[in-house]
Amino acid sequence: MANGIGVRVTGVREAQAGLRVMNREIDVATLKALKATQALAKKSVRSGLRGRPRWDHRGASTRTGATVSLNLSPHHVTKGGGPGRLTGSLSKGVGGVRRPKPIPGGGFAGGVGVGKGVRNLYKKRLEAQYPYFRPGIRKAEPKMAAVWQAAWLKATRT
Repeated sequence: MANGIGVRVTGVREAQAGLRVMNREIDVATLKALKATQALAKKSVRSGLRGRPRWDHRGASTRTGATVSLNLSPHHVTKGGGPGRLTGSLSKGVGGVRRPKPIPGGGFAGGVGVGKGVRNLYKKRLEAQYPYFRPGIRKAEPKMAAVWQAAWLKATRT
């Protein structure tokens, strides 16, 4: 009390409860947007791995697995195209983080990469020879901003 005048503040608890609800809604929106952009990037990267393979046969080895024969004509294409799909293991290996981890201070960590049994030697060499990952991400990036904006707009307007 200053100068004998009492000031009573009401609604502090309600304001704090409202801020907690808003924080939860923003966190949920962030997770949804992160998963949606991961799916968008995954789809875009995989789209660069479709198409005719440059060769139609692969022999069995410990590194590449069982024999694959597609019986294409011609058997080998020397120019053009990307990696194509011989077995689809590289395409199936492209994925996102299933359970994004919370970051101290707010937000979540996620991402898209190539894993799921695809050996590092194979995916690095293929990316160097026929870029598929970087162009796929570049193609998806313009659409990602709209996903984030829509998710946060929805979370903050309710």
